[in-house]
Amino acid sequence: MYASLHQTARTRNSAPAGANEKSDGSLSRLDDFGIVVTLKRDEVLFYEGDRAGCYYKVVTGAIRSCKLLADGRRHIGDFFLPGDFIGLNALETHGFTAEAVADASLVRYERRDVEALIQRDPRIGKSLLGRLCSDLSEAQARMLLLGRMTAQERLASFLLRMAARGAGCGTNLVALPMTRTDIGDYLGLTTETVCRTLAQLKHSGLIAAPSPHEVRVLRREALSEMAEGA
Repeated sequence: MYASLHQTARTRNSAPAGANEKSDGSLSRLDDFGIVVTLKRDEVLFYEGDRAGCYYKVVTGAIRSCKLLADGRRHIGDFFLPGDFIGLNALETHGFTAEAVADASLVRYERRDVEALIQRDPRIGKSLLGRLCSDLSEAQARMLLLGRMTAQERLASFLLRMAARGAGCGTNLVALPMTRTDIGDYLGLTTETVCRTLAQLKHSGLIAAPSPHEVRVLRREALSEMAEGA
């Protein structure tokens, strides 16, 4: 899709029509100095503790943020999909490691260039602040997800969130580029529990699984009621 890692971010306009690009007119000015980078599956974008000198925007594929806990377990903080920004909440260094869930392409922006642009056009800063506030709101919702919900409720909420973020190929088809282990590390569940719970949702007629990386929502209202603990 991209001729070189050194193309400007304008190249992203050639992304497939199905890519879920979040549109924001003011942020399009960032593309004047963005550089496209590509990652292979499981390749690291940056490590926890690395200097946070850049922001990133996902164009294709998916990125996961993760941390290794003291006991060796892995925790996934979020999945970044096309249109999502990475690194907006970083201070001097990154607080997590970012890895490609599958082959991915991103646009990289030097922070100093973004800060200079904000000085000239405050709308850029307002738009990025809006993204950051939205991310914070979702992080708070995930705390409730992990602290109060059953395995079925967690998985139902996750599928609905992925559908709402436009990670699918159609109204009811949700793309899941991540593995079952990734989902478990995100929801605080074992891989076996994720697989078993998906099977339960299929048996109940709430979803179908046409492929390992796709889920079709058959009964959205019932899935929503499950997610809400009804």
